[in-house]
Amino acid sequence: MTKQMQALLSIILIFLTSVQFNPICAQNATAAVEEEAIQADPLEYLFEQMYDAWNEHDLERLFSFYSSDFVTGDGIKLDDYKELTKSLWEAYPNVKIENQKRTIRSQDQYATVSGIDFFFGQSKELNKELNDKGFLNAISQGQIFFQKYGKDWKIVSDRIHFELVTVYYGDAKKYLDNHQIYFSSPEQVNAGAQYSATLYFILPENIKASATINKELIVKPDPAAVFDESFQNITEHKLERLFQSNTTNHNELVSATIVISKGIIEPKLEGVLYISKRINVASTVGNLSKSTVINKPFAKIE
Repeated sequence: MTKQMQALLSIILIFLTSVQFNPICAQNATAAVEEEAIQADPLEYLFEQMYDAWNEHDLERLFSFYSSDFVTGDGIKLDDYKELTKSLWEAYPNVKIENQKRTIRSQDQYATVSGIDFFFGQSKELNKELNDKGFLNAISQGQIFFQKYGKDWKIVSDRIHFELVTVYYGDAKKYLDNHQIYFSSPEQVNAGAQYSATLYFILPENIKASATINKELIVKPDPAAVFDESFQNITEHKLERLFQSNTTNHNELVSATIVISKGIIEPKLEGVLYISKRINVASTVGNLSKSTVINKPFAKIE
């Protein structure tokens, strides 16, 4: 919650106390304060309302801020984006989002909001072997694009530049925090180019790890998708996989799953760690050659 919103709530609470919780006065006071906040900075106020709706897991209210033709920078349309949001809330019932370092640029009927979002939550499902729920930590950096329809601003698209997601069970987190497990991959590659995703391990002798690395396109989720679940025991401090980026104009996601055991003679499961990173794919389709000339006259200004 920002200082601006904290101040707004304080004003409302003070006013409600002064009118002894008269329902009509309280309603008018709240509306007046909200109207003042809207007039001061409508986009900032809208953003606060959006994040409140997200953290309350209010799907209808949240998507009232989106245009009907919304599509993400990955090409995912509104209905599928709703389902993804709903699925996340179901999998992590207490997940919250926190926005930081927000900047707003607006001109006429268009606006761009750049910022960093942090996600925190605990999984609904329990890992039976560890008798523990998973803890989600994620960071996403990018932009949200708005357009004004009459008096209302609506989200029409977004663009994510960086995204890192970790989910850990048991004691897996400490190895990540101590940089004893590290996952490396590029943030952007050219279409059709080869790149590597690498896990590095610096673990004590009594700690053993096995891992697998997968890649998928960022598109509408396919329930029938099959991933390589063949785990490899880590014996040389790293696991590397080479991938070739797609040429179908899709961004990609590389994911690593690490299983950590403790003990040499009879290893016992100590933790499970999932790490996912976004790979933005720069398309070469439709690029203009150096000899291409665009001849389009300027509009005459009367």
